[in-house]
Amino acid sequence: MFLTNSLLRQVRLLGRRHFRLCWSSTNYSTKPTSNETPDLEKPIAYTQSPANKWKAEYSRQGTSQDRLWYEPYVVLASVAVFLVYFCILREESDVDHEFEISLYSRVKGLEEQQLLIAMKNRQAQGLDNTIYEQRLKELRSKP
Repeated sequence: MFLTNSLLRQVRLLGRRHFRLCWSSTNYSTKPTSNETPDLEKPIAYTQSPANKWKAEYSRQGTSQDRLWYEPYVVLASVAVFLVYFCILREESDVDHEFEISLYSRVKGLEEQQLLIAMKNRQAQGLDNTIYEQRLKELRSKP
């Protein structure tokens, strides 16, 4: 008995949907609804065209908004929790200590090459090079 009632209810609902689809007054055609054809010789007024209501956002994302209203809050909370953990709660590791070491102490001759390039550029600009020359002498005097 229950099964037949539920089947009858589903058939009635399908019939109503079919009736609404067949007899709806919505026009889905792309033809203009008026009998007038637009005059192609006249300029189209922007304020009266559909382009007036088009946003650039629609070209990038489409016309529908699929995001939930609370999505920005969830992202903000996630980023905040990550930053609190990473910047405050996390203990320092040996990798953190490696970041404190200068690149010049890792690569031999790098600072000297950088100083020579900087001196060449400053000389071309007509600027003073005494600071760079002093540092270069210090580097060359070290064993």
